[in-house]
Amino acid sequence: MPLHILLISTDQAFTHSITDLLADDGHTVVSLPPAGRHFKIDTPAPDVIVCDLPGDGGQVIETVTRLQKGRETRHVPIIAVSSFPEYEFELHQTFDFLTKPVDFLRLRGDLATIERGARQMAPQVEEDFSDEAFRLFVDYLVTHSGLRFERRNARFLARGIIARMNVLQSGSYRDYYNYLSRYGETRQELQKLLQLLTVGETYFFRYRAHFEVLGRLLKKEFVGAPEKKLRIWSAGCSTGEEPYSIAMTIMDLFPDWRSRDIEILATDINRRALKKAAEGIYRPWAMRATDQRHQKRYFDQQDDHYRIKDDVKRLVRLFPLNLQTGPYPSKNEGLAEVDIIFCRNVLIYFDLESMRRVVENFAETLHPGGYLFLGHAETLAFLSSRFERHSSGGGFYYRKRGMPQAAEVKERRPVRERRSISPVPLLPLQRSTVIQREVPPALLQPAEPDLEALYTQARRLFDEENFTAAGLLVERILEKAPREPRALVLRGFVLANRGQTEESLEVCRKVQALDDLLPDGYLLRGLLFEMLDKPEEAMAEYRKAILLAGDFMMPHYCLGRLLLRLGRKKDGMRELRNCCTILERSADDGAVPYAGGASRGVLLAKLRQELAVEER
Repeated sequence: MPLHILLISTDQAFTHSITDLLADDGHTVVSLPPAGRHFKIDTPAPDVIVCDLPGDGGQVIETVTRLQKGRETRHVPIIAVSSFPEYEFELHQTFDFLTKPVDFLRLRGDLATIERGARQMAPQVEEDFSDEAFRLFVDYLVTHSGLRFERRNARFLARGIIARMNVLQSGSYRDYYNYLSRYGETRQELQKLLQLLTVGETYFFRYRAHFEVLGRLLKKEFVGAPEKKLRIWSAGCSTGEEPYSIAMTIMDLFPDWRSRDIEILATDINRRALKKAAEGIYRPWAMRATDQRHQKRYFDQQDDHYRIKDDVKRLVRLFPLNLQTGPYPSKNEGLAEVDIIFCRNVLIYFDLESMRRVVENFAETLHPGGYLFLGHAETLAFLSSRFERHSSGGGFYYRKRGMPQAAEVKERRPVRERRSISPVPLLPLQRSTVIQREVPPALLQPAEPDLEALYTQARRLFDEENFTAAGLLVERILEKAPREPRALVLRGFVLANRGQTEESLEVCRKVQALDDLLPDGYLLRGLLFEMLDKPEEAMAEYRKAILLAGDFMMPHYCLGRLLLRLGRKKDGMRELRNCCTILERSADDGAVPYAGGASRGVLLAKLRQELAVEER
């Protein structure tokens, strides 16, 4: 059946050639230049729109947006044509994206697909997502991207799939699966789907302690050696805040950075995120941990946003890479003999087997003695013996050992719980448990208002990962109230982040002598035992915290992650689901205690995705 095609273009040569070609195939073509805020279409509604996009990025997006909102065109498939291939992942809502010179065979194939399935409607509700369809897509995504989804996250997966089906006018999940299987790579369909399934939330200088440690390491090993090559890899860089923070740290340290051989490699699976990183334009929310000195030196403020300066961009090379399937180490891409790798809050989305494979590849990519930075909720315990953990000034990191002996690189078996440990049973989340306790008389006195305000401020600073300032405020509180358990616990957390494990354990002992029913103290002890590779003791402490406060999320989360690392998947998944239940029931949208300043909504989204990738 011939199609009625609307061609929008200001390029007369392109208009004539494409009109002649399509007319020879029997289609009716009406050309229209893009003009004004609205497209006035006097002809019958088109079956398809071929839109030749100009070079101006803002106009490109505006043109497509107007078409998709127009009454006559909102349901019409759009084939975008441009000389600028970088626009493809900004326009993932178009039926296809063709670069000039146009591949006419591909264009004809697009029109044939539209002709065969003209006006088909995708399912409109996620409930239509059958078990068979779910398994079909889950298996494909695991194989090609490493992302895993469990059945409870089927609605989230279906929502992304339906969005692509609506764009492509696929009438069934099977039709779209066939399209994805055929064009996942050649037409970047997998990438377009992944952009709807991946969640990233970050900001500049997140986990500031890591950048302070980075500065010390660079100062020690590179400042006095201008001839040394420096390669840092930001793996999972999202929209660029992390690699640009690394670049600013380097520029602060090296006045002669322009004359040195320095490169920051920044990769992500999401090409749209990489495009935003390349643009380097950020909202104030991304600057919330950036001090005024860095804002003035490295950014240009424009109205309500900030633009990263070109000097910072020069140190960073952005390119797409799938950590699950991509080739690395790779000398061609510069991903070999790297000095430092940042891979923070990425491994939590992988299952145990995938984590081990990625970490092993990191070890092969780093030169002996190279450094690896992970997120605060991530650890290499029970994953790899090729790294040793270090702590410095409030941040921890891993260093690759020298060439390991054969016995050292064997996969470490999960440690089983010893029978001598009597774990505290997990209380059902549906029940509210109130424990009557005798409180020492010294603790019955109401806190002084100024001390309470200081404690609130210290907690906020700690959640923002400004551990130095938080520690100073805690010491001020303890000068006036040396037996205040909450302040002592916070001191313990600050000490732990400095790597002072034994000192932090001593603080825990003091807290339990004062108030042995304070759940925060048991959470801290659990984290410390994990740092000391004592998983059984850590689990017992987390369970005690849960017994005392069933709606305290972080003990559930830490216990769940530890159980997963020990190979106890069913138990670990249960704890992560408990975390979701707690957050779903909470009406507080503020920062979740001990979660790095993350809000309830951000954590809930991350937990749901984490659960999705753990499900096989």
